[in-house]
Amino acid sequence: MTDQKIPIAAETQQERYKTLIMVLILITTIIASIVAGLQADANIRANNANRDSQYYAILVSGELHRSGLQSTYDINTTTAQSRQATEALVMQITSLELEEKGDEQGVAISDLVALAAQARADKLKSFSIFYTDARYAPTTADGLPNAEAYLVDMQAKANELVEKQNAAANAYHKWNSKADAYVAVLTVMAVAFFLLGLAQAVKGRIRLTFAIFGFVILFGASAWAALTLIT
Repeated sequence: MTDQKIPIAAETQQERYKTLIMVLILITTIIASIVAGLQADANIRANNANRDSQYYAILVSGELHRSGLQSTYDINTTTAQSRQATEALVMQITSLELEEKGDEQGVAISDLVALAAQARADKLKSFSIFYTDARYAPTTADGLPNAEAYLVDMQAKANELVEKQNAAANAYHKWNSKADAYVAVLTVMAVAFFLLGLAQAVKGRIRLTFAIFGFVILFGASAWAALTLIT
């Protein structure tokens, strides 16, 4: 009777180990499914962030081109206005000098040229943002336009788009790294599957050995996945 009880007890213990291994395989399957879902989600988020990064990069390029054209026009207009105003002033001074010399014809020509130059300068003012926009227009009759405020405003839109592009690029690197980490976790879990499968196929102490190694690998992979999720 005693000899019959020992094999029965050993067989019962082997069945208990077999049940435990099946539970571990089930747990591994569930965790692997969760990690696969997280990997798919991270990959989708990375692709969306990469798309947004490229979109904002195109917008930045377009805004820089637009602001470059706009600033070229504004500066050229203001430069032409300043040149015409300077020419009018020079001709007025020349008229005074010719008046002192008694050159009436020269005075008339100089005054006419001065009036024409001043008219062109006044007309160019109506096309210049430095004189038509209250943000940049001189506060006094003899004052200068606020070029510093103009430069800040011209760069504001591009800087805003660059910040969004950088944020999208950072998000892409973050989620892409997570997706790669989840792939590595799934690879490690495949090893746990393999060891637990071997544990089911063999008997004796070697079964328990494979089961323990499979559990340790499963625990490490789960901890890695959790750390990836929260960081």
